[in-house]
Amino acid sequence: MGTHLDLVLAATSALMAILLGISIVDFRRLIIPDELNLALAGVGLSFQMATRPDDILLQILFAATTFAAVWLVRRGHFLMTGRIGLGLGDVKMLAAAACWISPLLLPVLLFIASTSALLFIGGQVVTVGPAAARARVPFGLFIATGLGCTWALEQFVGLDMGLV
Repeated sequence: MGTHLDLVLAATSALMAILLGISIVDFRRLIIPDELNLALAGVGLSFQMATRPDDILLQILFAATTFAAVWLVRRGHFLMTGRIGLGLGDVKMLAAAACWISPLLLPVLLFIASTSALLFIGGQVVTVGPAAARARVPFGLFIATGLGCTWALEQFVGLDMGLV
């Protein structure tokens, strides 16, 4: 058990460093660099390979399915509104985040990310004014919050639901 705990702690440290980098860059520049998304996916898949090698293909399939589903939401929004509401970096980040967690916990990640983003926007509207509701939002920061919280729930609180 000690070796598994060591892997969880090492993965958690790497995850937090990558999420901090993504959050800072996205907040400042409204972009998530591909290198950071690749690091997020790579370390997540490395952790899965080290701890649950039999499930690695399912984890990759989950990440690919997440990418496709979120990209379709992005595309559908564009077709309906003529505006891009979700950046491609956010789509890639959600797919990379799927490398870290049980598929059953994706709704938890999305709920935390969406709720924290809405609270942020609400705070901006109160402090800056109604125009803030139309401003671009660095959603990577909120995906990072959702992934960090979901990872903690799965690894440290014991909400490990497996791959079904």
